[in-house]
Amino acid sequence: MNWTDDDCIVLEAGDYTIGLLDDDLERMRKTLRGMGDTGIKIEYLMNSFPRHTETLHAAMVAKRLVTLAEFETFVRETGHITEAEKDGWGWTWEDGWLKKAGVSWRAPFGDAADAMYRDNAERIPVLQATWNDADAFCAWRSAEWGRAICLPSESEWEVFASRAGVFRADEAGRLIERHAYDSSEAFCDALLRAIDAAGGVHPPGLVWEWTSDWFQPYPGGACNREYGEVYRVLRGGSLVSHPFQKMREYRFRRCPTARSPFYGFRLASD
Repeated sequence: MNWTDDDCIVLEAGDYTIGLLDDDLERMRKTLRGMGDTGIKIEYLMNSFPRHTETLHAAMVAKRLVTLAEFETFVRETGHITEAEKDGWGWTWEDGWLKKAGVSWRAPFGDAADAMYRDNAERIPVLQATWNDADAFCAWRSAEWGRAICLPSESEWEVFASRAGVFRADEAGRLIERHAYDSSEAFCDALLRAIDAAGGVHPPGLVWEWTSDWFQPYPGGACNREYGEVYRVLRGGSLVSHPFQKMREYRFRRCPTARSPFYGFRLASD
């Protein structure tokens, strides 16, 4: 399998600046003070500090998230059982987080939106996949295509997001509006409309995207007891995320077994 320019964004080998500046943090701190309870703490933003330089090898990052149809083929050919299926539940949002029985990649919402999701299997990203499920998909795809396929690293994702037009931290202060959907069907419909508006590709910001990395500190960053090899990093935010979470520098961490209807993943390769 050879990706074309229509399939991926090519990242040239070289040095790239990653993370936030002092000025970014101060600007966002002032913005948060005037916004009331947003659920975003300055401590969360500190995880993306300080800005530093990282040297990357040449890489390709897919323009499309892995779709439901692609994941279905993977499951059919490998017999993979996702962690949500093994445990018999997944997380959903219904005026608060709810651990819901029977929810999985096959039915990520546990309500009428699941039919809309399945009817658009070729277009819509697979949801409720954990990091471990995504990693298993990458191993299968590597064997299928005869080349190393993986999740993008954090730094690769941030550079990819820059190329894809995701706004910078110094632009985030003016973006204080967030979307709210009164039902899973409304969210699913908004997801499909956003994909159509982008010409069938999946720009960052539709759903949180798993990266390959553990949640580790940046060089010179503040200490955080959550750093280590416990959490994996997601990037990009979702349609329902706060604008600060959708900026390209923001880091979000979850256990590799975590799943929700707002998580997905895309592929990368050297």
